Amino acid sequence: MSAGPLTSSQRGLVYASAFFGITTESLIGMLLPLWALARGLPPAQLGIAVALASLSPLLLAVPAGALCDRYGDRQVMLWAGLGAGVTAALYPLAGGFLAACGLQLLGGLARSMSWLSAQSYAIRATPPGERNTFMGRFSFAGSVGMLLAPLAAGALVDWLGLTAGFLLMAVWGGLLAAVALPLPDRRDGAAEGTLWQVTGGAYRQALPLLAQASLMIVMLLTLLRLSAAAINASFYPVHLDQAGFSPAGIGLMFACINGAISVGSLGAAAVIRRSSVTRLLFGSIALSIVAISAVPFVVSPLAVGLLSALHGLGLGLSLPTLLSAIGRQTAPGQRGLVIGLRTLFNRLGYFAVPVLLGGLVHALGLRGAFVVSGCLILVPLAGTYAYLRHRRLTYD
Repeated sequence: MSAGPLTSSQRGLVYASAFFGITTESLIGMLLPLWALARGLPPAQLGIAVALASLSPLLLAVPAGALCDRYGDRQVMLWAGLGAGVTAALYPLAGGFLAACGLQLLGGLARSMSWLSAQSYAIRATPPGERNTFMGRFSFAGSVGMLLAPLAAGALVDWLGLTAGFLLMAVWGGLLAAVALPLPDRRDGAAEGTLWQVTGGAYRQALPLLAQASLMIVMLLTLLRLSAAAINASFYPVHLDQAGFSPAGIGLMFACINGAISVGSLGAAAVIRRSSVTRLLFGSIALSIVAISAVPFVVSPLAVGLLSALHGLGLGLSLPTLLSAIGRQTAPGQRGLVIGLRTLFNRLGYFAVPVLLGGLVHALGLRGAFVVSGCLILVPLAGTYAYLRHRRLTYD
C-alpha cells in the first residue's frame, strides 16, 4: 500500500516521530541507574541490566525491520510506542533485579523498534530528490528530543521523585503511538507471510544484501560511527571526572555534544550541496573520531567543550547522510529490513567499544586507550575510503 506525497501536517508528524522515537533511550539511560541506586542494586547487577536492553535489539533488529516491510512502519511504530510506554510505567512497580532484567529485555526491544520504524517510515515516505533535506530535519528533531527529554525528566525527578520520571517516559512512548495513528500507511511491494514466517526468514533475506559492496560499506560506516559515539558513552565522563569537572559541568559537556549534533543534522543537506554525500560521510565520521580521541589531552572547560562540540557536529552531519545513502542503495520493499541491519551494526558498536576501551585503559591508561581506540576506528575508515575510490563507487 502506498500513498501520495506527505502534506505539511504529515511531515510535522514524521519529524515528531523522530523527536519521540529516539529519546526513550536517553531517558532510560538516566533513570535506570537512579532506580538501581534506590533499590540498592550492586554495580554488577546494574551493568547486567543495562546490557540486557541491547541484547534483544541485537538479536531481533533484523526481524523487526522485516516486520516493517510486512505490516508497515506505521503499525510497528504504533505498537512499539505503546510497548515502550507500558514497560516504562512498570519500572516503579518492579521490586528487584529479576524484574528489571525482564523489563529491560522487553523495553529495550520496544524502544529500539520505535526508532527503527520511525527511520524506516521517513526514508520510505520521502522522494529521492528531497531526501537529503528531509532526513536532515528528521535527524535534527531526534537530536532536539535527546537534548530536552533528559532535562525535563531530571527536573521532574528533583521535584516529584523517580516515579514521575518514569511516568514522563511512559507518556513519551504513548505520544509516539499517538503520532503514528494519523499517518498514512506506506508499504512498498507486497511482502507476504505470517508473523513467524516473516521474522524467521528475516536473516535469510537480509544477509545476502550485504553482498552488495555499496550497502556493506554503509553498514561498516554505521559501525564505525557508533564506535566513536560509544567512546563518549563510556570513558569520556571518566576523564571529565578525573579532570575535576563537577556533575553539572559533565552535563554541560554532554549538552555541547547534543547541541552540536542538532546543528550538524540540520546543516547536512547544505553541506552535501557544496560537497558530496560520499565526502561528507567519511569526513564527518573522521571528525567525530579525532575530536573525541583528543579529549583526554585537554582539561580546560573551553578546550573540552570545543572538542565535544566538534565530536557532536561529526555525529550530527553523518546520521542524515547515512540514512540518505541507505535510501539510495535499497529497494523500496526492503527498507525496513536494511534499517534493521543498520540497528544490528549500531548495537555491535555499542557492545564492542566499551569492552575494548576497558581493557585498553587498564593496559595503557586513559590517554593511550583513547588514542589506540581512535586509530583502530580511523584505520578501517581510511581503508574503506580507499576501496571506494578504487572501485569508483559513490553515494551521490
